[in-house]
Amino acid sequence: MSRIVTQARGGMAISIRSPLARLLNNRSLRDSTLIAVLAVIWVFFNIATKGTFLTQRNIVLLALQTAIVSLAAISAVMLIVTRNFDLSVGSAVALVGVVVALLTVKYGVNPWLSVAISLSVGLVMGAWQGWWVTRMGVSSFIVTLAGMLYFRGISMIATNGATVAPLPAELKQIATGFLPPRASIILVMASFVAFAGFRIVELRRGIALSIVSNFNTELARALLPALIITIAVIWLASWQGIPYLVGLVAVCAIAADILMRRTKFGTQLYAIGGNPEAARLSGIKVNRVIFQNFLIAGLAYGITGVALTARVSGAIAGSAGLFLELDAIAAAIIGGTSLSGGRGRIFGALVGALLMGSLNNGMSLMNVPTFYQDTARGAVLLLAVAIDQLSRRNAGSRP
Repeated sequence: MSRIVTQARGGMAISIRSPLARLLNNRSLRDSTLIAVLAVIWVFFNIATKGTFLTQRNIVLLALQTAIVSLAAISAVMLIVTRNFDLSVGSAVALVGVVVALLTVKYGVNPWLSVAISLSVGLVMGAWQGWWVTRMGVSSFIVTLAGMLYFRGISMIATNGATVAPLPAELKQIATGFLPPRASIILVMASFVAFAGFRIVELRRGIALSIVSNFNTELARALLPALIITIAVIWLASWQGIPYLVGLVAVCAIAADILMRRTKFGTQLYAIGGNPEAARLSGIKVNRVIFQNFLIAGLAYGITGVALTARVSGAIAGSAGLFLELDAIAAAIIGGTSLSGGRGRIFGALVGALLMGSLNNGMSLMNVPTFYQDTARGAVLLLAVAIDQLSRRNAGSRP
């Protein structure tokens, strides 16, 4: 527990916080700590597997294994930020997979038309659950818990419990195809240049408004991590290119991050999570914003369902997406999303998903039994929740 010492000097209260409190309440430090933990895990597994873990092949495989959880974690962050939860993700994703598989395999519908219909089905499911939460006033926990049961049941009824496969090659390419190495490297470099240009414009605006004091320092702080990531991705892309599925995750993550951090809608999400009543009194239409948030979650059902079904080349109603909701929530919490609402970042959730995927991948390479893997993941999740609670408690004790 951090200790706060307050002294009065000339009518000014001075608060002295312990290093732990400063760490817990500093977002950049939490992000850096999370990345440092991930780096330590990677180094450990690389040593334990005699260099197998950090090969290009295994890192790409790890990215593919983490992609589905990452897609689900994106919408989990957006909901948890507003103090809502979604326990139906796995079942909703399974139902979307059944829809796309039945349309393409059984009825011969055009693959891309099937994808459009499946995305629409996801939107309908999101709207249905959002209606119950905002119009009927039922807790999102109960609504989505019920959805977890009947979405899975509907998918089982539609397929009679049988596997529907194989999917057309066009759809399988979504999850198994690669952008060629040369095109991948050009795309990565162009993305870095675009990001650098955007940050330069943003920092110059900050200098003009006297928000930013040192242009060069802030630019270096922004571009150095991006440069390191760019070099790492180019190294990975030189092996076989960038998987389309990983590219899909990147596009969805960037879109969600822009929506949450740079739009009025995103500001409203954080305001509702911070204090729903204050948000309502400030003129925010809380129910409408939460309903729209569930619509976005429904779109995420559709995207994730299509991606998962393409990855396994078929719909397996009984096991597809099983426990996906728990993995998504865990990734969001490990990434710094607060269970109390009002705080959370897409980047953190992606790192959280990668961290949990790294534990699974590394221990599998070491032939560690699955029950040990579950134990390790549970311990990491519990630690993340404890850190969140300590952070909230320290923030609440500020003078």
